[in-house]
Amino acid sequence: MKKTKQSIIKEYILDQMENGDLKKGDRIPSENKLAEYFSVSRQTVRKALYDLEREGYLLTRRGSGTYVKSVKKDKENIGILTQSLTDYIFPFIVMGAEEVLKNTKYKSFIGNAKNDPHVEKETLERWLDLGLKGMIVDPVVSATKQANKNLLEEISEQIPTVIINSDLAIPHAGTLVLNDYECGSLAASKFIELGHKKVAVIYKAVHKAAEERANGFIDKVKEFKKIMLYELPFHGQETSDEVFNLILSLLNFPKDNAPTAIFCSNDLVAMQVIMAAKKLRLEIPKDISLIGFDDADFAQALEISTFRHPKQQFGEKAAQMLLKMIEDNNNGKAEKVVEKSEFIERNSLLKRN
Repeated sequence: MKKTKQSIIKEYILDQMENGDLKKGDRIPSENKLAEYFSVSRQTVRKALYDLEREGYLLTRRGSGTYVKSVKKDKENIGILTQSLTDYIFPFIVMGAEEVLKNTKYKSFIGNAKNDPHVEKETLERWLDLGLKGMIVDPVVSATKQANKNLLEEISEQIPTVIINSDLAIPHAGTLVLNDYECGSLAASKFIELGHKKVAVIYKAVHKAAEERANGFIDKVKEFKKIMLYELPFHGQETSDEVFNLILSLLNFPKDNAPTAIFCSNDLVAMQVIMAAKKLRLEIPKDISLIGFDDADFAQALEISTFRHPKQQFGEKAAQMLLKMIEDNNNGKAEKVVEKSEFIERNSLLKRN
């Protein structure tokens, strides 16, 4: 990746500190002089100086100038970028990673991609300019062409990077995922063992993990020719009207064709199934057996059978992998770890007569 003018200015000032030309308390050249030296705008210089001030190297005194505050900073920075920061399983993943980092020399920058690849791209590029020592990234739209795979490949060649929840097959990046395909296959086997002849899978097609879960389910069902299979991929958010109406349409099929068992790529989708069933006066598990994924907080209250995502332990493992990559200076082959997901059976499954 080509260095930005902003990052070049930062490196120049840091090099001046390292070789002793700039010491603690020294005043650095003015914005005008730096802008002239690097043939850039004052705005570009200002952004570089602001970054260095945020990182603890510089101190600006109004009306006086900008001074070297510290030649060395106490903490190195690590970025943790999640699909969504405020809901579902993602805060627990961040908590786990921070628990591992809190007693190290590293400080975490927490990022929220807001399920938007453009926001994710902007955050990743900004963090790279800040000179982070490593990143943990849970990528958005990872099963689509809009995924920032090329950018993540470039980043992983420069700094230690761990990709979680999606296997993007990036050679230099560590990868931490669940056994999603196997879980999908197990969900299908559960339904088949209970005698279900008409089954469905509803999944977020833009996410790699959800796609893998669906593929495992579909491949297992297709081994049994007498079982009717409905595949319902979607592209929006799980709690959107799009998904709810998709589920309503499925459950509104004539009784002879309607599925009696549904596997959902996560518990948010399973919750939508419960809501749609209630609207149509269908009962779970009497009319519909249901399996979700992630074991979200509400899954137990709603008695959803589900696969448990280790969440906080997952974040801890990701941080441990990243620290190892940093300490090893990213030498050798990047590690790929596949964690097993435990199946939790609750009162959403029923044997068919």
